[in-house]
Amino acid sequence: MICSATFLNIGSWNAALLAAGMTLSVMKYILDGHGKICYALVRPPGHHAKPTQADGYCFLDNAGLVVQYALDSGYKRVAVIDIDVHYGNGTAEGFYHFDKVLTGGINELGEGVGFGFNLNVPLPNATVDIGYKCAMTEVVVPAVREFDPNMMVFFVGQDSSAVSMSSFLNFYE
Repeated sequence: MICSATFLNIGSWNAALLAAGMTLSVMKYILDGHGKICYALVRPPGHHAKPTQADGYCFLDNAGLVVQYALDSGYKRVAVIDIDVHYGNGTAEGFYHFDKVLTGGINELGEGVGFGFNLNVPLPNATVDIGYKCAMTEVVVPAVREFDPNMMVFFVGQDSSAVSMSSFLNFYE
């Protein structure tokens, strides 16, 4: 056990490396101009891994890696849309002081130049379509539009509503 709810076994590190590598490969595909939308179906997801510690079944922060890759490749503003019952605290912590990344938790507003660039809309378990629609149309989409990102990175947890990602994409257009 590395920390609460995070256990390392014989295959954990290789799985984490493969997941991070796949996620970076997907971003490279986009950065190389081969597409505008890609999907990396990976486990562990990585979004709970903090910059200095594994957390929440995650060892490497895949979202953080691809966001940093995009920034290093010349993208000026990246929005992280994390749709999960448990938001990506590791990703939010990694970019807490950045004004070029929109992410975060409900009580996390950012610090320094990153103040105001953290946003989270917690929804209760069993939230149905109308709840997602309201959260997306009233809070998330306006914030993302105002932030005006050149890149959006989505983390879609499998423990929330099945319509959450498609709902966001439909409302953002």
